[in-house]
Amino acid sequence: MRVIVAGAVAWADAGAIRRELSKLPPGTVVVHGDCAGADALAGQIAGELGFAVEPMAKNAADRVRYKRVAWKGLNERMLASGAELVLVFHPDFDASHGSKHMAELAKRASVEVRVFAA
Repeated sequence: MRVIVAGAVAWADAGAIRRELSKLPPGTVVVHGDCAGADALAGQIAGELGFAVEPMAKNAADRVRYKRVAWKGLNERMLASGAELVLVFHPDFDASHGSKHMAELAKRASVEVRVFAA
């Protein structure tokens, strides 16, 4: 199973991430946006649980195409890498930008999205 974890840079609830990642089957690959907060916690916890981890970062092409909102390109590339599930950890999802964008992209691609608030 390939899972994208997205969320707030300010997310600090490692327990919530551990709880959800612990439900995933062996062999899961966890993809995240290589930022502080939810992404970093997911990468660390996924590694502890024995999952493969694929951090992806904004790149030059993202910056050329989207400028200050280069995270849009990163979200598109993460989703294009394949995913069966997107887990979003954000304390104020409705006010978010990047997390909400990731969820909307996934839903349009018929990928399951689960949102968790603090």
